[in-house]
Amino acid sequence: MKKTFIIFFLAFVSLYKAQILDEYPEKQSFYEGGMVNFYKDVHEFLINSKLKECDGKEIYQPRIIITDKSEVKFIKDQDTANIARNKCAYDLSREVLKNLKKWKPAEVKGWKIGAITEFILYPKDVMSNYQPGYDANKFVAHTKYPEGSKAFHTLFHDNFMMIFEDYQLNGKVNLEFYISKDGHIINPRIYPEIYNQNFNNDFMRTLARMKKIWIPAFYKDIPIVERISFPVQFSVTFTER
Repeated sequence: MKKTFIIFFLAFVSLYKAQILDEYPEKQSFYEGGMVNFYKDVHEFLINSKLKECDGKEIYQPRIIITDKSEVKFIKDQDTANIARNKCAYDLSREVLKNLKKWKPAEVKGWKIGAITEFILYPKDVMSNYQPGYDANKFVAHTKYPEGSKAFHTLFHDNFMMIFEDYQLNGKVNLEFYISKDGHIINPRIYPEIYNQNFNNDFMRTLARMKKIWIPAFYKDIPIVERISFPVQFSVTFTER
């Protein structure tokens, strides 16, 4: 009996550790010492490696996975046009990912677990313009819905209420999408995944009809892509408004 329990426990641990969080828990960082220490190490690596600084217009936001073993994995970027426009910054981000070592997995209830994250690399500010204490996130003006977040949630409710009622689904999911540099919703998804293809199709089709242009995020005066994520509670009576 004891042997069976140990086998079950190890199987549970293996399954748990194989999971990947879609984002880091609040107040956790993907790098030892936090973001200031991360950018300090980026600066030192780039300068000591004598890598060439990029044009002042180039910026890149790599999306990565930090595994439970503190390894970093690059998530392939499908936006080849953006990579081409920012090829120097893209290449530097790959060098950073290959050479820095202090990656830190997420922690949940004492367990180390892999998680997805991203960061801004504006080469000029981690090279010739670098200042101690630098953190790129402090220079970001976040994306905004023109009429405010309350208006967006009202619009969301009014557009999706019938879908939730039609499928009579109960539970809580997260909606994720990105606001592009020109203010459009891109790459939407629902997680955890809902195994009802008709619902997923209707959900994405309705989201695509919400064509209001957002105010994009900016790093200083450079437009950047920003991730938006929020929980949605749905049931036979949809009351998230």
